[in-house]
Amino acid sequence: MKIRTLTIGCTFIIAACIQLWQCNTVAPKKEEANFFLNVNDSVKYVGMDKCKVCHEDHYNTFIETGMGQSFGLATKEKSKALFNQKPVYDAKTDMYFAADWVKNKLRITEFRLKGTDTLHKRSQFISYIIGSGHHTNSHLWEENGYLFQAPLTFYTQKQQWDLPPGFETTNTHFNRKIDFECMSCHNAMPQIAQGSVNKFTKIPAGIDCERCHGPGELHVQQKTNGILVDTKKEADRSIVNPARLPWKLQVDVCQRCHLQGNNVLKPGKTFTDFRPGKKLSDVFEVYMPAQESSGFFMAGHADRLQKSACFIASNKNNTEAYNAKLNFTCITCHNPHVSVRKTNTEKFNNACKNCHQANRQSKLIKCSENAVKISAKNNNCVTCHMPGNQTGDIPHVTVHDHYIRKNYNTPSTKNVTGKLYAVNNPTPNSRTELEAYITWFEKFDNQKIYLQKAEEILVKNDKETALQIHFYYANATFMEIVKTATKLDKKNADAWTCYRVAKAYDRTVNLSAAVEWYAMAHNKMPLHADFSVEYANALIRADRYNEAEPIINAILKEQPSHELANINAGTVAYKQNKLAIAKNYWKKALQLNPDNPTTHLYLVEFYTRLKEQEQAKKSAAEVLRIDPKNTQVRGILNP
Repeated sequence: MKIRTLTIGCTFIIAACIQLWQCNTVAPKKEEANFFLNVNDSVKYVGMDKCKVCHEDHYNTFIETGMGQSFGLATKEKSKALFNQKPVYDAKTDMYFAADWVKNKLRITEFRLKGTDTLHKRSQFISYIIGSGHHTNSHLWEENGYLFQAPLTFYTQKQQWDLPPGFETTNTHFNRKIDFECMSCHNAMPQIAQGSVNKFTKIPAGIDCERCHGPGELHVQQKTNGILVDTKKEADRSIVNPARLPWKLQVDVCQRCHLQGNNVLKPGKTFTDFRPGKKLSDVFEVYMPAQESSGFFMAGHADRLQKSACFIASNKNNTEAYNAKLNFTCITCHNPHVSVRKTNTEKFNNACKNCHQANRQSKLIKCSENAVKISAKNNNCVTCHMPGNQTGDIPHVTVHDHYIRKNYNTPSTKNVTGKLYAVNNPTPNSRTELEAYITWFEKFDNQKIYLQKAEEILVKNDKETALQIHFYYANATFMEIVKTATKLDKKNADAWTCYRVAKAYDRTVNLSAAVEWYAMAHNKMPLHADFSVEYANALIRADRYNEAEPIINAILKEQPSHELANINAGTVAYKQNKLAIAKNYWKKALQLNPDNPTTHLYLVEFYTRLKEQEQAKKSAAEVLRIDPKNTQVRGILNP
């Protein structure tokens, strides 16, 4: 099984996931549930510029790290790409993709050729580059705050352009939404518009200090008011110092982003709810297959490290309590304030040698490898025990596997059994497990065994109506959804549940009920354009054009480039006999996507109505190019 990347082709950082003042090693004087006061939800984020005022030395080195360079405006200074290469060709879509600069604006273009003729061309100016450039640069375009990924990534290690991860199997062109889950691991603390999936109201420029130290408002207030703490004697409780956290909470700071898998939020939680010093499992759990089939994943550092025998042997004590002498955490090897590129090999080797010596408890006192081979490897422990390898989810990228083992080439994985486990919680509840299996099937691997596992858990959660509906939706058993929907509290049902019920009524040919549930989904998430489009489309099919029109206009005001909204706008205009307007909307939809057969079908009807038979035949030919089995248009081509 190959996991498609959760997010986008830009990589996370190999450097450590926590920031700390390493000199502060004095333990807290007493155990408290929230020892650090800025864990409180009322404390606000202030931004890295505030931190810089007092901590300029750390700031100056941190901004050179992968985290500090993780996100930024699409400028020539930010880009690590080369622009003298041939366009990338995707045979599945018969499209070429290329990048260039128009003065100081980065542009990505997709186009289709027939001989020397250009049949299709769409360009978008790029607003942001995501990825430090240590491994990749990926590219985001923006429309009124809505963020999407462009279909081209530059892989810096190989110095080549190619499709972003996941696009090689499903090329979504310019339509892949960048949601908060994705953005929150590549950035500081962005803000998203309520009722939206991908409309951002605030986008910081990269990961900052507060992602690992927590919000700084209280800390800044205290220092401004002259409340100082001698951190050699006691902890400064106004700001999280990850080095003073118990081991599990310390690793959770890293695992927030360096733990790739299926992130399942706890009921009522959002990805903004996690703060350093909290338990990650109180906010969301991360699920992975119990037995992986092959490879390892780019952002799986925390999971891989914790599989290592030396890690397990070094962390046998109470990991719930603070322990200044705990042997092995991320910062044993990494200084998160300093770029991994500026950390020399000896620094990493010393991390190994500090444990693997005669006066320590390690069983391995001396390396057992042949001395000649050790010398040939320049005495570099990492070369043998954590070699760089191709990741399982991102092409053209090689990183060090953090699963440390003596015989690295010995196979470490087995065939998938269909069983998932929560990496960051050994005792997850059945409700969260149920959601994990359903969403794993939907997002990563559509083997039925995952739904079979979900069904086994479902009997223990017979009161979780929304999850039952989600399960039936994944199974495409729409009549079961219709039956179960009678138990829903409509007022408190979430937007996604309303949408799934609407689709079930639609599939079971109950349009009036479908319209009602589409309306509820739309009203609960009014900036989720796909919900709104489905609602408008249902109204059109119910011949309620005057009701559909303002909904479509609202979508197009927010997202003029929304393909389905343009198609629906054309349909409403056509039904109102505004033929020229209808044609313009459908032509705009084809500029956005020339391979939607529905648009061409509308144009077949349009040209047939106007008795423009040659144009109708051209549109019909396009339908058959995309969908050779379509029988609706064969009569036009073969009267």
